[in-house]
Amino acid sequence: MTVPHRPREKFRGHTACTPPTTGQLFEIVVLDTTGDDGRTRWSTVGWGVNRADADAIARTYLTRQLCPYEAVQIRHNGRLLAEHRR
Repeated sequence: MTVPHRPREKFRGHTACTPPTTGQLFEIVVLDTTGDDGRTRWSTVGWGVNRADADAIARTYLTRQLCPYEAVQIRHNGRLLAEHRR
């Protein structure tokens, strides 16, 4: 991604340090069962830069050795795209 406010010729190959806008990211949400009130709730734990990245990250939350989550969802612009379960 080229920095839009700089001339391309001078900064060719330069990439922005900041992540893409939220509308371009894929939200990773886990089903949290550890609430003090005993209720389960969905909590955002991270973001993927594309669908494959988000799926890979989501699977790590299901398969990790310490305290794996029961379910992970992938959302894009608030829309549910996928749900992974153990």
